Amino acid sequence: MNTVYDLNQINALSASDMEFIRQQGEQPRRALSDAVTGLLTVPAGWRVCAEYRAEFGGFFPVQCRFSAAESDDWHLCVCSPGEVSPYWLLVLLSAGGSVVRTMYQSESLEPDVISQLVAQMAGLRRFNCTASTVANLMGMEVTV
Repeated sequence: MNTVYDLNQINALSASDMEFIRQQGEQPRRALSDAVTGLLTVPAGWRVCAEYRAEFGGFFPVQCRFSAAESDDWHLCVCSPGEVSPYWLLVLLSAGGSVVRTMYQSESLEPDVISQLVAQMAGLRRFNCTASTVANLMGMEVTV
């Protein structure tokens, strides 16, 4: 049986709860990741992929990776609380790993705020901004 999560249920989960769901295997993790992905808005020309096993390193119980369809030079990762961090994070990650910057963190999942930030950074992508440029420009505007 697959659990279906809404925003209130997701925000009621602790970091330990998230880790417990991860340890239950691919299907429970998929249900949680799909629920999170479903709450976020994907900008036009972008795609989002959720981690179900360890495709992105397996550091977070939920990691949803946003990428521009035409280029994989940098990504935006929405990461859940877990062993690595007690917060929901939006992380900017360059393809080579030279830029890894937390752009936003919160104690709860705030899909509207995250979606707005992703849209702003997608706008910078349309101007061919590098990960470093995005980090510098958005770092001045985003409060952690």
